[in-house]
Amino acid sequence: MNPVRDLDGAQAQEIEEQLFTTHRQQLPRHVPIPLPRQDFWEMVRALLSSLDLEIQEMVRKGSIDMRLQNLQKRQTNIRRIASELARKRMVAMMQHAASQALRSGVNPNMAHELPSLDWQRHDPSEKAFYHALQLNVDRFKKEIDWQGMQQGLLGEIMMQPRTHAPGTMQLDAYVGEGKITSRPPPDLAFEDTMEPLPATQEDAEERWMDDAPWADEEAYLLADMQGQADTDGASTAAPEPAAPSAAKHGAAMELAPSKEPIQTIQDEPPTAAAEPAQTPAPQDEDNVRVRILETMPEPVMDASGEPLVLEVGDVHFLDEGMAAWLIDAGVAERAEL
Repeated sequence: MNPVRDLDGAQAQEIEEQLFTTHRQQLPRHVPIPLPRQDFWEMVRALLSSLDLEIQEMVRKGSIDMRLQNLQKRQTNIRRIASELARKRMVAMMQHAASQALRSGVNPNMAHELPSLDWQRHDPSEKAFYHALQLNVDRFKKEIDWQGMQQGLLGEIMMQPRTHAPGTMQLDAYVGEGKITSRPPPDLAFEDTMEPLPATQEDAEERWMDDAPWADEEAYLLADMQGQADTDGASTAAPEPAAPSAAKHGAAMELAPSKEPIQTIQDEPPTAAAEPAQTPAPQDEDNVRVRILETMPEPVMDASGEPLVLEVGDVHFLDEGMAAWLIDAGVAERAEL
């Protein structure tokens, strides 16, 4: 921030008149009007600072009278006018920047209705503010694809981006923290280094159709008609019967017969498998046939370790030891055949 200038009475009066005049001229306008001087806002700040120093000096001396009140009212009025003028000019610059950027996307060849601003007649701080607005508008247009919305597919076809080799860098990459221009560098489109896709090869069905002797349907039918004409014109001995494989067929090409001989596939008769002789299992002669006389509440284990349920009237073949034990216990009796 630059140091505040010291203004005398004539300079302060001149700056105040310029402020009020610029405010009256800017109110009905929608574009920023030229300022009376290039350091306009710096001089307005100096005017308010000089008034503030004068008021503080009068308060320090204790001279509280109508002159002090008039200075305070004058300071308040200047602050209000400066605030309204700054707000009005900022809105006008925003409208100007947005109108310039958005109208240029519709038809770039058409002349703009809004003239460009002469920055020799505007404050440098306003110029910096206007350039910041342009950057934000350009960023907004890029995010929403403004060019694509306005020109559609035709704009994408006509304006192909220039491609660069992979690894190409912008000039700003060598500057460091600073920037070469006020606007960001454009995006780079790199070349496609991928190999092209291989050519498609014919599938097995197409190769099979090319190798078939009856692939050309028209030639097949013409040959059939020519063969019939030759047969009708012959008056000599009867022609030999053609082989079934060489006969022409008037059906669809999918049903045309093949010239190769037909091979008959015969199934071999199934061989009868030798059935194993079923021999009845010889009954163990050591077992004893017994009849159960009393039902046992729980099964008993036989000689093989399997449980055996004993109920009245059942007949079992048991080994000698178990049969003797059941007979001695009165649970079973011998039942000879």
